[in-house]
Amino acid sequence: MVRASIIAVLLVLAGCGSAEKTDESTKAGSDVKKGSTMVGDCAADSTQVTAAKTLVSADLDGDGTAEPVKLTGAGGDCSSTLFAKLGEGYLATVVPTEPPVSSAFAVALPGQKSQLVVTKADHPRGGYQLRVYAAGTDKLVELLVDGNPLPFVATDVQENPWSIDCSSDGLVFTQAVAHEPAGIAPAWDIKQTTYAVDGTEVTAGPTKEIADNVLPQDLEAKYPDLVKHSAFESCRA
Repeated sequence: MVRASIIAVLLVLAGCGSAEKTDESTKAGSDVKKGSTMVGDCAADSTQVTAAKTLVSADLDGDGTAEPVKLTGAGGDCSSTLFAKLGEGYLATVVPTEPPVSSAFAVALPGQKSQLVVTKADHPRGGYQLRVYAAGTDKLVELLVDGNPLPFVATDVQENPWSIDCSSDGLVFTQAVAHEPAGIAPAWDIKQTTYAVDGTEVTAGPTKEIADNVLPQDLEAKYPDLVKHSAFESCRA
């Protein structure tokens, strides 16, 4: 009887130990999971998801392996959803449809393991819109400044010359703005702002003026990157 009681107690203790280990394993596994098993409002095995177009591959989580970044078609439950599979889960976000996204490229910021994804949306009447995305905890997050994306590029007028590139401090945005005070002839002032990027957070540094009273005929010769709206030329992955 005593021997039977001892065996019963040992079995109970062993069961408790297994339960605790299972709970800890489950918790540890949940800590490393990233994203959702759904892609937006669609199941991962839905036709919209499996037929999604691959735009680019980018190392969104900085593990040394680039993940395919895909875009679903318009319509349906997960219309125009940009997504990537990381581990067992998915990071996703719905992107604007006007204008529609046509291509994308990856950006490797100096000193950072995780890469960014930049989408390009071509307007049917000319011009295009760039948007920058980073991996968040459970979704793709668009990097905005004061709630705004990069300025729309109108290819038929020279109304807002600008460029953006990487530096050791983050992203450097340079733009030509109308000279103030206005003179007899129109002219541009060239201003530059550096933005620190920490995950999905963007923090603006001070804006400095790097040139004053640049005449329109001199802008292209002295600042061709602004006229061409050069974007991330030094750090495309």
